[in-house]
Amino acid sequence: MRGIHIVMGAAILGLAAGAQADEIRGTFHFGKTRFTPKDALAFQVDGKEPGKPMTVVVLTDFKIDRPAALAAIDTTNAIIGQIYLQQSGNAAFVTLATEGQCGVSGFFEGFRSVGLGERFTAKTTTSTASRVAGTCATDEPGKMFDDAYDFRLSYDVPVTAIPPPTALPAGGGEPGAAYLTLVAAIQAADFRTASRHLPADQVRHPAPTPSEAKDYFHGLALNYPQTAKVTGGLVKGDLARVEVEGVNYEGKKIKGGVAVKKTAGVWQVVDQSYFFVE
Repeated sequence: MRGIHIVMGAAILGLAAGAQADEIRGTFHFGKTRFTPKDALAFQVDGKEPGKPMTVVVLTDFKIDRPAALAAIDTTNAIIGQIYLQQSGNAAFVTLATEGQCGVSGFFEGFRSVGLGERFTAKTTTSTASRVAGTCATDEPGKMFDDAYDFRLSYDVPVTAIPPPTALPAGGGEPGAAYLTLVAAIQAADFRTASRHLPADQVRHPAPTPSEAKDYFHGLALNYPQTAKVTGGLVKGDLARVEVEGVNYEGKKIKGGVAVKKTAGVWQVVDQSYFFVE
């Protein structure tokens, strides 16, 4: 696609003349954690008022996997997940919801996180749908319980347009149907069907023998609903999150979300999180 050298050269000249270099500077300190940002990703999310998006700037001391972040249902959680997956790295999330103020949250290696509030001083020099530049800083050191903190974060970066997910209908469409099929297969001790939709680390190899099946499916049933109803959710490409309500193995009402991914044409569970409801 770039075989015409004269066009390619013109593009390079254009970039040299008109492109604006990204700038990421500053330090972040909370308790025993100190880091200097090396990468940043800015994007917009729905603000408190309809039609007024809020800019988020995440600054990290590791290289952000941008394709994964852009493909995810929830970009913020996807970046936090990168810390958890690699078991290292630190990130500061700066939210610009109110003029002159910024909110800051930190996510650190070792599965630590903290929300510091939304009343820090922001000095914004550029704020458009395509670029954001400015600083977010503490006016003086602060303290949360036993942890002292202070930061000064400076950024001049493009705002990345992230495709939004699409709402799933009641019932959850294909992803929801696949999850309900899995729940029914676990209750029926149907290994062939269940193994298609389970996470790879929950699939027994080789398949459980008849004498092993009872214990195997009992273990699965402790972590999946006994009965379930999918009320909706979101889908984006081969990723989906379905909202589920149901009853667990003890007969207690539960509600939560399930992340699923389509692999080789089959929707499989990635993870799930439930909580009890009255």
